[in-house]
Amino acid sequence: MGARLRVFLTREQDQTLLNLRTVDVPQKVKDRAEAIRLNAHGWYVEKIAAHFDWSVQTVREVLHKWQKLGIEGLWELPGRGGKPKWKEEDIVLLEKCLREEPRTYNSFQLSRKLESERHIKLSPDRLRRVLKKGVYWKRAKKSHKRKQDPVVRAKKQADLDMLELSAATGEIDLKYLDESGFCVWSEPGYTYYFRGEQKRLEQTKRRGRRLSIIGFLQPLISFIYGLVIGGVSRKSYIQMMEIEATEAQKTGRTRVIVQDNGPIHRCLEVQKLWLKWEQMGLYIFFLPAYCSEMNPIELEWQHLKKDELCGQIFDDELDLAYAVIDGVKARGEKGNHSTKRIKFGSNGSG
Repeated sequence: MGARLRVFLTREQDQTLLNLRTVDVPQKVKDRAEAIRLNAHGWYVEKIAAHFDWSVQTVREVLHKWQKLGIEGLWELPGRGGKPKWKEEDIVLLEKCLREEPRTYNSFQLSRKLESERHIKLSPDRLRRVLKKGVYWKRAKKSHKRKQDPVVRAKKQADLDMLELSAATGEIDLKYLDESGFCVWSEPGYTYYFRGEQKRLEQTKRRGRRLSIIGFLQPLISFIYGLVIGGVSRKSYIQMMEIEATEAQKTGRTRVIVQDNGPIHRCLEVQKLWLKWEQMGLYIFFLPAYCSEMNPIELEWQHLKKDELCGQIFDDELDLAYAVIDGVKARGEKGNHSTKRIKFGSNGSG
């Protein structure tokens, strides 16, 4: 048996190799530096190979390169490895499709598109690794921006900015109104679970009826809401608006409600009450069509569903209602605002 392969390091060389642990260099470089240090500290080639799950020959090559080239031998020589089958313009094409086309793509669909349009064959797995530097796999969301009137939106946004400025200086009370809904069956999403197993959400015997919520958000101050089984009716909406008008009259402060153009917000029965509410100090500011992003209460619904209720199956509508109440309370604590639930009469549960 020949002599054992062994390298010797000065204190400065050992410290240089140790510092590579925290430097932004490829992991292979860090592993080679550590292999050299281990050998210098008495580890045999076989032990180092077992530690890194390398072959003995690979360890010997690392040590020989160190003896011949020094620290430069830790890096790959230029031109090593397989040449990529794709070019930068191929990836630019895919990125353009992701940005501009009105549809979603997974890696399998992108792989087929690349082959059909550029005659480049990349497996879905390989394509994911190529794209991951700037493109991420995440959920898409619906949008109505193409239906917006940019002139009307800009004018309304300017008016809303003035209202928000008046609210910030304490001249008026500004609230945002909207409705949303929940079901006892939550859509399964991603979850942490054990390797080789899959989490299953057992559905209840009945899907149950929709639970709807109507809310008034005054950022950093309050969130007033009511719950009903089924959809929010004009009677529920009028009851909530009457409460707001009464409070505006009591305080003597102008109160503005920002809302969309939903049917119950503009029905004839409601329009007959507009003059009465304005005389009490309550005014309505209608958002332009298809501009839900201008209403910050939309984010409350999003976080309520995604952070508080997501991934759960509820036994019935009552169980769901309790979860929504707890979720609204949790959102109030995070948003630093108070919460209050209005109970409706025979119109639904509150």
